[in-house]
Amino acid sequence: MAAGIVLIIIGAVFAFALKAESSWLDTRALGLILVLGGVAFIWRSQVRKRQVVTRETESANGDVQTETTDVVERRVE
Repeated sequence: MAAGIVLIIIGAVFAFALKAESSWLDTRALGLILVLGGVAFIWRSQVRKRQVVTRETESANGDVQTETTDVVERRVE
């Protein structure tokens, strides 16, 4: 979530505070892209959190068994 906030701040600086002119870079468009990316990053981190748990067990005869479990947490606020 912190990375999304950083993207929004940097994007706002590019979009609204920077007055540089360049023939190959539109700073306002770049800023808006970064802001939208930050919003999407925050939204994605709040919608779903997923954790994969992997367990390996070894039996007495030396066979290794792997068990993978997906744990999905959804936030409802």
